[in-house]
Amino acid sequence: PMGLRSGGDAARGGHGMSGARKPAGTRHTGLDRLGRLTRRTRRRLFVVGTTALIGGTLPLWVPQLLAKLPAFRVARVEVVGTRYVAPDEIARLAAVDPDASVWDDTGLWEHAVEAHPLVSDAHVRRTGLRTLEIRVTEDRPVALAATPELVPVNADGRVLPLDPTEVALDLPVLGGTWSVDHERLTEAEPRRLVALLAELEAYDAAFIAQVSEITCRLDGSVEILMLPAARTARILLPSDAPLRGLQRVELALGDAGATSISVADARFSGQVVLRMEGES
Repeated sequence: PMGLRSGGDAARGGHGMSGARKPAGTRHTGLDRLGRLTRRTRRRLFVVGTTALIGGTLPLWVPQLLAKLPAFRVARVEVVGTRYVAPDEIARLAAVDPDASVWDDTGLWEHAVEAHPLVSDAHVRRTGLRTLEIRVTEDRPVALAATPELVPVNADGRVLPLDPTEVALDLPVLGGTWSVDHERLTEAEPRRLVALLAELEAYDAAFIAQVSEITCRLDGSVEILMLPAARTARILLPSDAPLRGLQRVELALGDAGATSISVADARFSGQVVLRMEGES
């Protein structure tokens, strides 16, 4: 009777498996489970891996394919961001070939434009089906320096190839006469002043528009002469933290209201001395 029951149990439990059960003490090993898992997921892993491979290489071969299509040949080049360099000159430097595609590598065009002495950065991008945009960042002048002739200089003290007689340059003048070597101001004093002008302009461009002349004094402080429309005729800033000094000056002039101020002196720690018009 026991044998009949065992045979019946084996018949009922044997769906696609051998009639004999595993001994009660037999355990599935990790290798067996891994084998079954691999068999179940092998096809899925293959599909996922193939899709990832295609997706990873897509950015590499699609632009090359599109670049060969006539529909993407460059028909128009737009130049933006220029003030001192003519857009036509930028386009000429880029020298985009008539057969070029908007999907071509832009590096060669960017490097060619950046070779211009007034261009600090150039970026080329697609803006339409057949249009390229060249966005230019110019190396801007921040002051005029007497060498002895007036020349425009940037924030690093480099002389820029701009003729003040041909280009309108409404810029502060560096006090004194300075020497130039390899198209750069040689003395430390004027280089300090142009760096300060760039810092002040980043803080308050409207203030810089009212500056007429800037000079280093013997004690290291900075003297700024303002245009007639400014709130004060002269500003003195400390040598160690001139920007903080200017911020104190602006607060003091605001508190003074409509009073005419001839000198705003911020060389003293934590305070500003205002001299009224007519005071000696």
